[in-house]
Amino acid sequence: MKMHRSNNGFTLIEVLIALLVLAIGLLGMASLMMTSLQSSQGAYLRSQASVQAQDLVERMRANRDQATGSNNYTLAASASATTNPGCATSSTGCSPSAQAQQDLHDWRAALEAGIPGATAVIARQNGNEYTITIEWAEHASADADNDPDTPNTPVKSTFELRVNL
Repeated sequence: MKMHRSNNGFTLIEVLIALLVLAIGLLGMASLMMTSLQSSQGAYLRSQASVQAQDLVERMRANRDQATGSNNYTLAASASATTNPGCATSSTGCSPSAQAQQDLHDWRAALEAGIPGATAVIARQNGNEYTITIEWAEHASADADNDPDTPNTPVKSTFELRVNL
């Protein structure tokens, strides 16, 4: 007499294969989530650079005579920290040159708060033409230089705004 064995349920190999497929799918989803987060952070930093550059332009427009008549709003990349003239809280207010210094001091503090580690260059050309360049480091979502010894090294990003006051 022959006995028939019925195969009920999954075998251990089928379960392991199903787990392997599931694990690969979950790793793929995690990779997509990390790429999405890094792209979102990059977009946030670019929008912060745009907002900060526009903020400085509005400060310059409010002190237009000083901005178009002097170099008080220019800034080199290697410039040391701008000192606070303290005139913003003074009862007498600020002179135009002190206001320019106050604007740069406040703007640099806001830039550092919005984009940590950012550097800025403000160049003046032809009287009322300014170029504001903001540079910062952001982490790449992939290895930009394909060097296994330096995976995901930060990539320098730059935002530049040219404006006529």
